[in-house]
Amino acid sequence: MSRRTLAAALGALLAFPAAAAAQFPTTPPALGPAPAVHPPVPVQRQLANGMKVLYVRQPELPVVSAALVIRGAGTTQDPATLPGLASFTASMLDEGAAGKSALQIADALDLLGASLNPGASWDAATVNLYVLKKNFAAALGIMSDVVLRPDFNPSDLQRVRDERITNLTRAKDEPTTIASNAFQSLVYGARHPYGRFATIEATRTLDRGRVTAFHHAAYRPENATLILVGDVDPGMQPMVEQAFGGWRDMGSASTMEGSLDPPTIGTTTIYLVDKPGAAQSEIRIGHPGVARNTPDYFALQVLNTLLGGAFTSRLNMNLRETHGWTYGARSGFAMRQGAGPFTAQAGVVTAATDSSLVEFFKELNRIRTEPIPADELDKAKRYVALGFPQQLETTQDVAGSLSSLVTYGIDPSFLGTYVSGVMGVTADDVKRVADRYVRPGNAVVVVVGDRSKIEAGIRALNLGSVEVKDVGEFVK
Repeated sequence: MSRRTLAAALGALLAFPAAAAAQFPTTPPALGPAPAVHPPVPVQRQLANGMKVLYVRQPELPVVSAALVIRGAGTTQDPATLPGLASFTASMLDEGAAGKSALQIADALDLLGASLNPGASWDAATVNLYVLKKNFAAALGIMSDVVLRPDFNPSDLQRVRDERITNLTRAKDEPTTIASNAFQSLVYGARHPYGRFATIEATRTLDRGRVTAFHHAAYRPENATLILVGDVDPGMQPMVEQAFGGWRDMGSASTMEGSLDPPTIGTTTIYLVDKPGAAQSEIRIGHPGVARNTPDYFALQVLNTLLGGAFTSRLNMNLRETHGWTYGARSGFAMRQGAGPFTAQAGVVTAATDSSLVEFFKELNRIRTEPIPADELDKAKRYVALGFPQQLETTQDVAGSLSSLVTYGIDPSFLGTYVSGVMGVTADDVKRVADRYVRPGNAVVVVVGDRSKIEAGIRALNLGSVEVKDVGEFVK
């Protein structure tokens, strides 16, 4: 290369940063205004057996998203001695129904271009269906068979039960599962429905008699709501009547064992769960939080976004971006029929376990004691409000959003108040809910890690009393 060519090349390289700066923006774009969102208003009908039907017409595409929500069929209804029964029952629904095997059901759905997925949350069982409108009647018949007439064949029960036992056995080596089980158990206790977790011993006893009895007791039409979103209208009511009109109660209603009243947590206690050789330490900090029907819902959404609900929240920026101790730190309020847990959590490098606890408590206390800067509050509110339309982007999203409201008896009009509710949150609101619902002085702290490497540092912090627990207490 000649000197002239080399000089020209060097000149171009030196000029590139200035040219790039002129061509590309160097500051992030400003957040736009909160969107004006007009959620669809459902039309409600009801069958003679008490099952409700919500129609949400969105005819832009020839599809139907259906969600059948059955309140009182979730894991909160598990007997104390059979944790996992509700989830197991829901998973068995499409494993054979009305004399058709699981493979026959799957083939029939494939021929219709449909998907069907049953499951159970804490407070409800849900069956989701997605299909082209022209095939909706046939797919709805399959959905009806799965919900009303499951076979619960012993051979299928054994196969699914064995799969669950395998997963539970594997969980004994998964610190995240150990930490989650330990946290809910230590926060709520075994007498509370939220304090239980599935075990190998209980899963082995799940047979056809127990599953059938739970299905008869919990799957009841008066507790069910069918949500239809897409190219639908109330003129489909006879089709729904044909599919579900024959649904009748088949036994006494199930009763929950234990109260949903939250326990009282005394002074903060650290529970060290020894996992020799653990690659990192799993941390969970929290206590009972708040039920889903709280009037403080919007203020809590903003509070948690500030604290640990987004990538740029305080916990993540502190523990990940500033210190580099974790891939991600976060917090959240698990809102259920009762007061689900508030949790702050992360998996951190072993050597920084004690330092991470210090920073966790620093942020939990700071959100309570220091004024929220106006720009930070505005950013958090816009983050929540601007993300709301994504919850209504597709027919499946709309059905999912309505399913959550139906589960907790919240009127669908709630969706229309979401943006204004979020944007109306003030700094005083955040301070008030932080004082009430974030209680670092009355918390359960679970640390799953290598005791030989982390115990001394944890005890030296004097954050609270320290108790050592065995892994076997939380993965059984």
